[in-house]
Amino acid sequence: MDRKELHRKVMLFKKKLEEGKIHVADHLIEEVKASFEKIRILADGMVDPDSIDAIVRGALGAVAHIEDREEWKELISLKEIQNAYFNRVDAHFGELFDLMNKAGAAPYKFAAWFASDAKRVDDNIELINEFTAEIVKFWENIAEPTWIHIEDCADSKAIFTGELFPDGGSNLASSTGIYFDTTILPDPFLKISSLLEFMPKQERLQEIIRLALQVLQYKDLALAEVEKPIIAILPDRHRLDKNYEQYVNLCAEQDTLSYGNSMFGTNYSDTREMLEYLRSFKDVQAIAELVKEPKKMLFSTEWDGDFSTHIQRYIEEQGKRLGFNAPGEAIFMNMITRFSQANNSFQRSTSLGGTPVIRAETSWAWFNFMLGENAKSFDDGGLKNLHISRALQSTVKNEISWLGSVPIDALIQIRKTDALDEIRNILGSGLSEIIDTRPDNFFRTGDRVLENLQGAFREHEKKIGQLRAKKWKFAGLDIGSFIVFGGIEIAAAITGTPTCGAIAAAANLTGLIPSAKDIKEKFQTIQRENANINNTGVGILFNTKK
Repeated sequence: MDRKELHRKVMLFKKKLEEGKIHVADHLIEEVKASFEKIRILADGMVDPDSIDAIVRGALGAVAHIEDREEWKELISLKEIQNAYFNRVDAHFGELFDLMNKAGAAPYKFAAWFASDAKRVDDNIELINEFTAEIVKFWENIAEPTWIHIEDCADSKAIFTGELFPDGGSNLASSTGIYFDTTILPDPFLKISSLLEFMPKQERLQEIIRLALQVLQYKDLALAEVEKPIIAILPDRHRLDKNYEQYVNLCAEQDTLSYGNSMFGTNYSDTREMLEYLRSFKDVQAIAELVKEPKKMLFSTEWDGDFSTHIQRYIEEQGKRLGFNAPGEAIFMNMITRFSQANNSFQRSTSLGGTPVIRAETSWAWFNFMLGENAKSFDDGGLKNLHISRALQSTVKNEISWLGSVPIDALIQIRKTDALDEIRNILGSGLSEIIDTRPDNFFRTGDRVLENLQGAFREHEKKIGQLRAKKWKFAGLDIGSFIVFGGIEIAAAITGTPTCGAIAAAANLTGLIPSAKDIKEKFQTIQRENANINNTGVGILFNTKK
């Protein structure tokens, strides 16, 4: 360690100790005290490195790590980082985003139309190249504090993974935002940057424009003035941290080896040996027959046909890009790329203290294969969050489709009225018992979350119905009969305008018919009750239903 850095850390530790911000376990106090008493300061005012033992060095490293993280966070806020990011995207693609919205088009259709003109491609390809280079540089400079902000916050977090970026057809936060505080999205430009040089310029232009338009759909939510961000964009550690990339790749190789041996009935100790064995199969049908459980060697849940057809299709679609043409290689490449993605999803979510959100069915299947293969799991709270995350993206999404279109202002209102905890409690009611019985039964927990929501909506409708009934009743009598009998004008009563007419006056004298003042007070009371019902979390959600 550099001597100046060592001195800084010793002084920092001393300061924290004096401020009472460091606490040493009782059984270690004497040992730590003795180690620090040995520290000497030389004539130049700096600590003597030879006087620092292993105990002190370990303590210094831990304290400095925490302090450095706090300094990073104080240097720049997450909100400032998000503003800087979205301003860059908006500056390049804001006009196209406005045009797309005016046309009522989806991002992928608009991007395809824009890139269909050769002149537009030639005129804009350099701008696209400059933009992607700028974004990569931006994250290289600012990734560390962004990660630290997200890692250190104790809020509940949904980590989108399994795909490059959420498709433009629906806003992901419309589902995750009714349970999790913050939804973390990966920056797609950084993730795709290493592949751009292999794309023809038309495809490159179309892809970047499509992703930019999808990113800008989240700008208002990401920059909303709320205490906890609803959306945050985060750079993928896999792209910037080589140690992380190597670790994920190692996990993927181990899973591929173990999983492959169980699927092929082999006992290889190295993935290279397994790959050489699989390369020996030149016939699609022969390798298909080798696989014991084809459903667990999934290529895509969306493909029709049998397993042999899927192998051939994978070769045709991915073989040239990934550099293979044999059926055995296709199976191996599918396994290792899928396990790499699954391990990245797990590690990324774990390191950020969040819950993975996986919407792509094939990615979700391989994520579960990965969990089962190496016994990776979550604590009780994390597993419950995973079940709810899955339910919101599958059962609930399929049965209550409008919940995937909760407006931005409704998500903001839920937070400003502190209604999120209410919705969380409703969604999670009764799940723990199901999970304890069978942790992998996502179908049953999905049904339970749906039942919880539907029950809450039925109860809300019941309350609204009771309020509507109350609105027209006085002492069990219908206000309509009063109007017929007494000629009272309800509008005048509500606004406070005095009623007039001999019949109305006579009716009031009977004592059976409410006065204008009575009706106005009744109306105001019901208005307050109505506001109380509709400002609950369930009320806000229910009112977004078309």
